[in-house]
Amino acid sequence: MAYFKKMTPEQESQHLKQASNEELCAYLAAKIRRSRKLRKESQVQFAARAGIALRTYKRLETYGQGHLETFLKALSALDRCHYLNLLFPFDQPKSRALSLEERLEIIRKRHRESNS
Repeated sequence: MAYFKKMTPEQESQHLKQASNEELCAYLAAKIRRSRKLRKESQVQFAARAGIALRTYKRLETYGQGHLETFLKALSALDRCHYLNLLFPFDQPKSRALSLEERLEIIRKRHRESNS
């Protein structure tokens, strides 16, 4: 995952769009490992603080393998859970432009109502 350090955010984003599940797991594992190291915590300290068995945590960080619950515990210990809403932003229904016929019908309806 060291090659991500040389990528711009746009390049990294483009790469992630085409990545396999295995590559995505390795990417997330590398991000977790990097965040832990920035906090100057050992794997033992971090796993204990996150409430994850050490062996389970090592598997997550080293191979990107684990249960979703383990990943979420790691995110919580890194104070990153509040970013989960970015994965599924509220989708606004896309408004489409009215056709000419639809606009004319609205005008006709308003005209009829005003003449009544």
